[in-house]
Amino acid sequence: MNGVPASEGVAIGSVYVHDPGEARPQRQSIDSGEAEAELQRFARAVQAVVAQLSHTRDGLESAGSADEARIFEAHIELASDPELESGVEEQVRESRSPESAVLAVGEEYAQMFAAMDDEYFAARADDVRDVVAQISAEITADLTGSRVVSGLASLVEPSIILARSLAPSDTARIPEGMALGFVTAEGSRTSHVSIMARSLGIPAIVGAGESLLQHLQTRPATVALDGGAGRAVADPDPETLREFEVRRERHREAAAVLEEYRHAEALTRSGHRIGVYANLGSASEAKAAADSGAEGVGLFRTEFLFMEREKLPTEEEQYEAYREVAQAFSGKPVIIRTLDVGGDKSLPGVQQPVEENPFLGWRGIRMSLDTPELFRPQLRALLRAAADSEAHLKVMFPMICRVEEIRAAKGIVEDCKRELLDEGGFAGELQAGAMIETPAAALCARELAEEADFFSVGTNDLVQYTLAADRGNERLRDMPGAEHPAVLRLIGMACEAANEAGIEIGICGEAAGEARMLPLLVEAGVHELSMSPPSIAAAKKIISELE
Repeated sequence: MNGVPASEGVAIGSVYVHDPGEARPQRQSIDSGEAEAELQRFARAVQAVVAQLSHTRDGLESAGSADEARIFEAHIELASDPELESGVEEQVRESRSPESAVLAVGEEYAQMFAAMDDEYFAARADDVRDVVAQISAEITADLTGSRVVSGLASLVEPSIILARSLAPSDTARIPEGMALGFVTAEGSRTSHVSIMARSLGIPAIVGAGESLLQHLQTRPATVALDGGAGRAVADPDPETLREFEVRRERHREAAAVLEEYRHAEALTRSGHRIGVYANLGSASEAKAAADSGAEGVGLFRTEFLFMEREKLPTEEEQYEAYREVAQAFSGKPVIIRTLDVGGDKSLPGVQQPVEENPFLGWRGIRMSLDTPELFRPQLRALLRAAADSEAHLKVMFPMICRVEEIRAAKGIVEDCKRELLDEGGFAGELQAGAMIETPAAALCARELAEEADFFSVGTNDLVQYTLAADRGNERLRDMPGAEHPAVLRLIGMACEAANEAGIEIGICGEAAGEARMLPLLVEAGVHELSMSPPSIAAAKKIISELE
């Protein structure tokens, strides 16, 4: 079985197959006169689920498991979301059962996330489905007076768990020490089963697809898995078993060495320093990233502030989020990317066109420049947060293709700054950077460097736009990535232009955390690499071994 390497480590053990089945509502409809009683039933179910999630979160916090605790904090927010409540209420008043309504409304939100081009946010679809399935199950339990206990909770033998997918609520039920490893047919490196596996130090492979689905039917007795290689073998023969045992011992030795690099500076053998930063999807992730050894934030995605809302976030809400992440990295660089959504995702109060290809359409800086009601409050919030004496905030504009775009964006920053000062408020200094994620930006890097204070290469989009290959297309999974000569040349052009202009250039795409890419990127002339926090220590070690 081959899949996506989700969490490094080698494990050998007996197998437990997790097959919970699809969440199915007990009833589809109710009588019209039952709406109020059923809405109360829904409210009780939400309270019960929130209480369960809070108990799990508190236990993880007490155990020092901050990453996992934040996952459940996010699930609490999902369960308590007023938009979810209003959507369910509307359907229940139309005679739909609450257990059916919550699954339907949740699926609408899940589809919205799943359609997003950003892999981090696309992976949140499973979180929504997990939460609404728990609420639906709680409503059913309230009806029947009995609860179905997950088989994972009853595990008494340490096992490698095979499943189509694993939700955070599934992994939370597993008794301590009973999970040797995870292999799932679905999922990505940014899905929460991957995040939790890395946090817990459990080897994991996700996205194993059809090869695993066959094994779910045959139910092997033993599996040997290498999470770093993305490889698992069912019922291994003695020779294969010995091979994995050797790998397991080597991994244990390597993990002990990596700990020494977590908070060290990333210096090549010649003393050249590379900044190693973290990519973040929300302010709540900042502290854990700092604990992982991040020297700053190379990409803070702001989309989470705008999703699943009836109204756009206020300037104050945005200010608090930006200030929170700035405080977690006091005095260290924090690069905030302005809103980057396209026509495939709806925004409250914004008239968005129906586009045949939204990923090549009205998105990123194009949308921001056209919608001041979106752009100006975000820039004002950033300027206010930058006024904090300990903040080192920078703003980064996505999907830049022309010099005129960054020039216009910088002009609006200055307008907002004057506006804040005229109001008697505070406004800090903001360096303004351009994302190099289109071939046009890389080819025009010299001209852009005259206007930008820094560059950040978004390799995910740069790869798909350069190779004309949708990175979400399963049929194109064997296409090369940032190592393709054309992509490397474009990165090299951007680095050359940045170094000539004396501005910093970083990488904030997936390539920044890939071991095979690090030597190529450092050689190209990047100054910073921003990645998923669990990759930081390994990246520092690799950099320290480069000439």
